[in-house]
Amino acid sequence: MRKWLLPVMGVAMLAACSEEASEPSPQPDEQQTPEAEEQEQPVEQKAVPEDFAEAYFDENKFIHAYPSAPDSQYLSESIGLYMEYLVMMEDEEKFAEQYENLMDEFVVEEGDNFFINWLIFEDATVNALIDDIRIAAALREADQLFGQPEYSETADRIIETISRIQTNNDYTVDYYDWEVEFPAQRVTLSYLIDDVPKDMNADRVLENVDTDEVFFPEYFDVVEEVYVKGDVIHPIDQLLIAINRERIGLSSERFEEWLKMEWQEEGRLYGRYDRETLQPTVTYESLAMYFFLNEYFLIIGEEQAAEEVKVRATEMIEENGEGETHFFDFIHYHLMMEDETK
Repeated sequence: MRKWLLPVMGVAMLAACSEEASEPSPQPDEQQTPEAEEQEQPVEQKAVPEDFAEAYFDENKFIHAYPSAPDSQYLSESIGLYMEYLVMMEDEEKFAEQYENLMDEFVVEEGDNFFINWLIFEDATVNALIDDIRIAAALREADQLFGQPEYSETADRIIETISRIQTNNDYTVDYYDWEVEFPAQRVTLSYLIDDVPKDMNADRVLENVDTDEVFFPEYFDVVEEVYVKGDVIHPIDQLLIAINRERIGLSSERFEEWLKMEWQEEGRLYGRYDRETLQPTVTYESLAMYFFLNEYFLIIGEEQAAEEVKVRATEMIEENGEGETHFFDFIHYHLMMEDETK
């Protein structure tokens, strides 16, 4: 993502781009029944493999954007996505480790305000709405899963600050710059994910989008109160907007029709398309893009196509490996492939 349009930070990158509880051992003179033996089988717990994503971590387990490149960016996007993955994998220890990193380096407290910096170890004084929302949602899920109320309390502080000051003309906007005390002037439509609190009124921005064209506008200018669109579109943005609309009960018929036809004819989706001609302007693909394509197909009931997307993503890995893949693409691939609900 651009930081004005942060979710596509990795879109342009080619994907070649608790200890287990156990019963005390029985005494030698005790005879166990088959039922007792069955009950004493240890419960299998999920966990992230020790070497998972190790090329993306520095010595303190902070995540840099590219593997084996500690000089690349350290993003709130990355820690939020990894937290989401750790919740899915039910890895309490690694989640606690990332929570400590979040509090140590990403959190910026200014009086009553509680910000998450979008970029650390560099000069930055803004947050990013989608990353903050994702982190808060992961924290709340982690509290429910691991029983750590501190996580929910931190989530509450993040959301309370956004709701209170990250607004412009009564719209919750992309970011807030705490150095100059000024909010953004636009709302990026792909930011309005399902976890956005209802009191932020994100639905009205999605509801009023013109769907007469195949592709959606990318953002809404809250000062002029107009939708703005670019000549070249990123499918990740378009898929996220369509997903966001589906979740509030709104279909996107022209986009859906084009997408299904493109997939049927090409068997793949490219990283950028021309808005007018509907033709790709690049030849690369993206693992993260396929995560959202899989999700969209599942939402609209195209299960076979969703499976085909997973196959294509795996082919990309087999052909090119995960060598120089941006963390955004890397983690989305694993979120897709290891989510048992997909």
